[in-house]
Amino acid sequence: MITLGLDVGAVSLKLAAVGDGSAAEALSRLASESFFAPTSSPIAGLRLALSRIRPVHGNPLQGALELLQEFLDYVPADSVGGVRVTGLGGRLITEALSAEFENEFRAVAKGVRALYPEVRTVFEMGGETCKYIRLDPDDHTSYLGISDYSASGDCAAGTGGFIEQQASRLRYAVEDVGPAACSASCAARVAGRCSVFAKTDMIHAQQKGYSTEQILRGLCDAVARNFKSSIVKGHEVAPPVLFIGGVALNQGVRNALREAFKLQQHEFIVPELYSWLGALGAALFEAETPTQRRFAGIERLREVAVARQNFPCTEPLSLANVELLRDRAASPPPFTNAHPVEAYLGIDIGSVSTNLVVLDGQRNLLKEIYLATEGRPIEVVTRGLAEIQEELGRRLMIGGVGTTGSGRELIGELVGADIVTDEITAHKTGAMHVCREMGMPPVDTIFEIGGQDSKFIRIERGVVVDFTMNEACAAGTGSFLEEQAERLGISIKGEFARLALSSQNPARLGERCTVFMERDVNGLLRKGAQVADLCAGLAYSVALNYLNRVVRGRKIGDVIFFQGGTAYNDAVAAAFSQILGKTIIVPPHNGVIGAIGMALIARQRMQRREERSRFRGYDLSQVNFSTRDFVCKACSNYCDMKEFVVAGQRSYWGDKCSDKFRKRPRGDRKPVIQDLLEFRDKLLEQVVAPKPAKANGHAPLRVGIPRAMFFYDRAPFWAAYLQGLGFEVATSRATDGKIATAGDELAIAQPCFPVIVAHGHVQDLLQRGVDYVLVPNTLDYETPDHSVKSHLCPWNQTLPFVLRAAPKLEDGAGRLLAPTVHFRLGPEHVRKALEQFARHFGIPSGVNKRAVKAAYAAQERFRDTLLKAGEDALARLEQTGEPALVLLGRPYNLYDRNINCDIPRKLRTLYGTNVIPLDFLPLEEEDVSEINDNMYWNSGRLILAAARITRRYPNLHLVYISNFKCGPDSYIKSFVNDASGKPSLLLQFDGHSNDAGFLTRCEAYLDSKGFLRCNSAPTAV
Repeated sequence: MITLGLDVGAVSLKLAAVGDGSAAEALSRLASESFFAPTSSPIAGLRLALSRIRPVHGNPLQGALELLQEFLDYVPADSVGGVRVTGLGGRLITEALSAEFENEFRAVAKGVRALYPEVRTVFEMGGETCKYIRLDPDDHTSYLGISDYSASGDCAAGTGGFIEQQASRLRYAVEDVGPAACSASCAARVAGRCSVFAKTDMIHAQQKGYSTEQILRGLCDAVARNFKSSIVKGHEVAPPVLFIGGVALNQGVRNALREAFKLQQHEFIVPELYSWLGALGAALFEAETPTQRRFAGIERLREVAVARQNFPCTEPLSLANVELLRDRAASPPPFTNAHPVEAYLGIDIGSVSTNLVVLDGQRNLLKEIYLATEGRPIEVVTRGLAEIQEELGRRLMIGGVGTTGSGRELIGELVGADIVTDEITAHKTGAMHVCREMGMPPVDTIFEIGGQDSKFIRIERGVVVDFTMNEACAAGTGSFLEEQAERLGISIKGEFARLALSSQNPARLGERCTVFMERDVNGLLRKGAQVADLCAGLAYSVALNYLNRVVRGRKIGDVIFFQGGTAYNDAVAAAFSQILGKTIIVPPHNGVIGAIGMALIARQRMQRREERSRFRGYDLSQVNFSTRDFVCKACSNYCDMKEFVVAGQRSYWGDKCSDKFRKRPRGDRKPVIQDLLEFRDKLLEQVVAPKPAKANGHAPLRVGIPRAMFFYDRAPFWAAYLQGLGFEVATSRATDGKIATAGDELAIAQPCFPVIVAHGHVQDLLQRGVDYVLVPNTLDYETPDHSVKSHLCPWNQTLPFVLRAAPKLEDGAGRLLAPTVHFRLGPEHVRKALEQFARHFGIPSGVNKRAVKAAYAAQERFRDTLLKAGEDALARLEQTGEPALVLLGRPYNLYDRNINCDIPRKLRTLYGTNVIPLDFLPLEEEDVSEINDNMYWNSGRLILAAARITRRYPNLHLVYISNFKCGPDSYIKSFVNDASGKPSLLLQFDGHSNDAGFLTRCEAYLDSKGFLRCNSAPTAV
């Protein structure tokens, strides 16, 4: 009897047929051009036949039908005992065949164990997915020895499709990439995290004179770097390593992987069956089924394949809810006399486009220029300035210059900018100006989509209160759309939007990486989709990608501006309007709004200061500067960087993925209150500092307190209590990258980042050999009024049980101490609850009673000390009139420097801001019932209390620090602005971000509130 395994990947199909001796004759009939047998019989007692790799062409149902039909042309259906399906595209085929589906990891592990039992690690790179699997050869459970695993997500970086797309750009067949890469003497630097960024790098490498072979070698190196940083991510790689999947044929990637993981030749195996192990594993699983299902044939599959030839569609695009204001732009005023006109220059230097505008002293637009950056910002700005000089130069007297965008520091130094600021402030300022000029309601939401960047800005009463942008993915940006248009053979300017708006059946393409989208588009073309339908589908895709990956559930207002180069595409504006059911406004000058904003900011600054502009003139060739090239290795992109030194000032160009090399606007403002964050840190360290254990009749036990969750607000209580019982107290080290990474590997659920970090802290203490680790089961906190509830969040309440459930902490589960405590029920209840805890260690009730009393006293001293410092800070602010930021949030979000990227401290050190965390304020005196009469969460009550206090102080402003996946905060934040009566800034951390985007948001908020545009009082500290 024969059993079949069918591996349905995103790009290709593979079939494995396994049979015993009686199946030899049937399997031998298979035609050699379509099927083959391995060179040697790999599994004792079994015969094996494999199909050649079949491309899916975007239609796995049809591909599977044709492959199975060809198999059955040679092998009778009644000799097939069953079929099992695996792979990314296998679910639908499984249903049509009435077959069993097998998990891909299990199928691969089964195939590996059957043929290569000595293998410890598997690397797989397929057409659209990558996998890492670590195997334990001694594990014979149903887990097949899988001790660890990881897989790629929605990004195609490092996959076969990624390589194929980049190769096609260089006119190479994908099978020729490996030999070409191996022939290169050196490698060009290519981004490994995004297809769009990779394309940009390859163009720049060609401009620098790198050969195509050197670029392809750089591509292979980028794939290996990405696999190491994004898929393996610090997991153990134990040799021997088996490299499988279609990319395993690429010798260039093989060499790069061996080098990246420092593996010897004999430790890195590329098997003969590099692409068939999943199919083989599925067939072997089916062969082991106790009661085999009879093969049901392929008629049902044929019916489903025919029915699925139609593609899903969505509603046609319409401009009915789009306001296109381009034609309403005012014409430049005429020059009426021979005297030069006072003018202000704004320059926005982006990765794809560079924009220059000139405004006169009355804010009239005199000139706008939109140019492609092409990786050469200096040359492009020089060209733009020359155009301005030729057309207007003698008629202008430049009174101020402002620069923004990714090249703002570099160009700012070269042109002699008077102010350099972030894109958010520039775009907000430009948009607000347009509203005033056109007599419109003020904008409250900005969608800005450029060539490789997408930004979302939310504004309340002229203040930026939320901002986010895309990170390492350019899907859904202008470059993404331009590339798809190029593939379809149409012009992105005009023709794309015209076709999209004419479509009656827009294809439903969803939101995909550019590599995946290309395959989807090709598959739909084969099914008969019209180019117009695909253009409309792509317009929807850009809008969906932006809303789901950039906006991600943030509040969207009612006056929405669509800005940036992509806003020239009316089809995308129409897609936004239909998805949201809101009016989308495309303002005049939508491509240069950021530059307009910078010209306005420069005008405001220079008119206030009444000083001469630093503008160096229109000819940048007269500016002396030096350059140095280097490679940034902060992530797997390995960006090619240039350092420019102009008049002793260093500026940088080339950083794609962060603001790592940006200067921060260090104004003249200085804080006038003491550093309350440092004050609190020192106070907390004094509380938990090691103290001699009290004699209690037995050898002192060492109990660890993890620096996580409850530590940041209840450490004084628990440290004093444990010391009062006679225990020696130790703490885990401060959160760092190793602890955070360990927590990520240990956590089995998907909690918020602080809970993940808690896993790492507990492991740190267990590894340091403490006798026990304290993780109390705390359910609630004290309240001033018993009618008010004060629950902790579910993750906080169940933390000890979550930790005990982590398999890799299982050995230490018995050393976790988890006394159940209801602080809300008062000291006497807490004493009785902890009496049971103390009794477990043979500690008398009298000792426990004194320890509880000491714990409450320590907590009260800690709280009172903070309140006194806060009282002094408020008095100082009232005396000086200086503004300050009140930090809202849970203690572990506010005070763990790793979790919050140290943003609270950087607000003070980088911007001279006065910072007051909420627990320095008299929160218990505030009644929040007017805001919410049933605030269930303890943290919510305190956050709203702090917000109410700021309502009474015009100079206090709010920054709310939270984290993604925090359920209570998602509810609490909606009440904050009502409580405070003023806009607040929300920062959400997830453990995967650097500080760049957060600092940019802070800058925009501080600028909106006036922190960055005026000096502080002279009595600063």
